[in-house]
Amino acid sequence: MPHTPQAPLFVREMGLPTRFALYLLFCLLLLALDARYSTLAWLRGGLNTLLYPIQRVLAAPWEWSQDVAGFFITHGELKRDNDRLREERDRMRIAQQDRQTLLAENNNLRQLLALPARPDAAPRVVEIVQTVPSPFSRKVIINRGQAHGLEAGSPVVDAVGLVGQVTRSYPLTAEVTLLTDRDQGAPVQILRNGLRLIVSGTGSDRLLEVRFLDMHADIKEGDLLYTSGIDGTYPAGIPVAQVVKTEPPRNTPFARAYCRPLGGVGRYRHVAVLQPALKSAPDKP
Repeated sequence: MPHTPQAPLFVREMGLPTRFALYLLFCLLLLALDARYSTLAWLRGGLNTLLYPIQRVLAAPWEWSQDVAGFFITHGELKRDNDRLREERDRMRIAQQDRQTLLAENNNLRQLLALPARPDAAPRVVEIVQTVPSPFSRKVIINRGQAHGLEAGSPVVDAVGLVGQVTRSYPLTAEVTLLTDRDQGAPVQILRNGLRLIVSGTGSDRLLEVRFLDMHADIKEGDLLYTSGIDGTYPAGIPVAQVVKTEPPRNTPFARAYCRPLGGVGRYRHVAVLQPALKSAPDKP
């Protein structure tokens, strides 16, 4: 005969809803006690102390990722700001250079326009637009020519002294041979004693020389040389050069003197051409 299981007389296990209700009541009781009397503060403190290291370990990867992302973001922003500041610095440098160039040209033009009036010549301000590419000559091209009344032979000066001479004149431009050209010369006169000489170019913008100088000529270091005007090309009284060195005769009967040009030969962008002044016709009787 098969064995039939018998049901227990007393049910010792509570059902799930009953246990849930009891747990809920217990939690509500703890909440009420803690809210009223703060009886669980010590428990919270202990749990917080135990859980804090775990929280820090779990939060560390997130914080590291935020730091890394912030580093790259900050680095990118700093790089962009650095590039922008460099561009602004370059623009400011270029603007500063342009301003200095304009100030220098403005000062040069003011000095040119303030040239002393000469009864036999009228200055015309011109601009140097090109340099003749030849290692054996010192010539430049200016932006005025026959259409503006410029003729070959006109002297070219700046605010300080003689620069050169117009040697060729074209319809819209002209060629100026600088005073320092090897084939260029100008009759001068020593301001101190009136001695007449011929100063010639050496091919260097910083040096002129007086050739075939009498060994007994009264010329000293520091003497100022001005145009004498005896050739009919250069008006008298234009500053030309200053003597920096005298050399006694060597294997020749002539001495030499080396001079520094007073004009800004090869330096300035604007110069003045001295054109012959128009003479008024005499009054008829």
